[in-house]
Amino acid sequence: MTAYQPRAIGLDIYRDFPVSSDQPKLRNQIRQNTGFFAICKGSEPGSQHPGIAPPPEVPLERQGFSDLVKDPDNVLRRHLVVMDSDPASPCTTPYAISAQLALYALAAENISTTYTAQGELKVGNVRLRQLQNHQGGYHQVDTWGYQILLNYRSHRTPANIAPTVTLKQVLTNQIRPEDVNGRIVLIGVTALSAGDVLTTPFSSKQSSALEMPGVFAQAQMMSQIISAVKDGRPLLEVWSTGGEWFWVWGWALAGGVLIVWCRRSQLMLVISGGVALGILYLLCLQLLIYGKWVPFVPSALAFIGTGISMISVSQRKLE
Repeated sequence: MTAYQPRAIGLDIYRDFPVSSDQPKLRNQIRQNTGFFAICKGSEPGSQHPGIAPPPEVPLERQGFSDLVKDPDNVLRRHLVVMDSDPASPCTTPYAISAQLALYALAAENISTTYTAQGELKVGNVRLRQLQNHQGGYHQVDTWGYQILLNYRSHRTPANIAPTVTLKQVLTNQIRPEDVNGRIVLIGVTALSAGDVLTTPFSSKQSSALEMPGVFAQAQMMSQIISAVKDGRPLLEVWSTGGEWFWVWGWALAGGVLIVWCRRSQLMLVISGGVALGILYLLCLQLLIYGKWVPFVPSALAFIGTGISMISVSQRKLE
């Protein structure tokens, strides 16, 4: 694979044992190739998971953890970029494998990574906004480490993010050099029987949620950092608590104004209310396309609830 000169190689397969002594070339390649990264897994005290060590030949600066954070419904919507590892864990790297590969590739183009005075991770001119508790739809979720929202690529399925080749194709030289040269190569297992399968927010005709192998999740995470820095692709962000309250109460006020405006025509009230809710939906969708996640359901409920309350009050006064 290195003969095709990839920008970097990421091994998304656990290998906590050394290379056999009868394979000195492979051992030296793993040790000396500065563009080769491997995964490990941090220990989990709560679940008594001891963690998994990285390959002994790979130094700390070329290690990346594979740990992920899932929502309560077991869906992957967040990207764990940095975490504080337990010193006793066999995996002590602070960065995810996806972040390691992305930052390495960007550094090769003289794009630096720093932390701001507020502790935000800044890559080039892009700040990775850390997800805090009580933001967006997350109110009682553990936001440990440095998490950001995962902005999936909008392909037919999450697995269509990049060209894929099999091990047999690699061994028989049946790959196109342009698919490898200057690009990041991820090596992983895609068979569902391997057990490394994650649930995504995508849906299909056969299921309410699509699943994908973990190696594609790493590709999604890596891609969103690189695309945000190089192509200006928006990262998903949430408004502050004050901004969300202002948005929701604004729509509650709009519901009250609509009742006053259409109080003499029930038909006009129904039509105007439907149009207003349609506008709210389109606004939320457009903002989401530009990377801003704003509350739709609370706003719609506030809009409808205010209208119903004012109608009830008016009827009581008439009675």
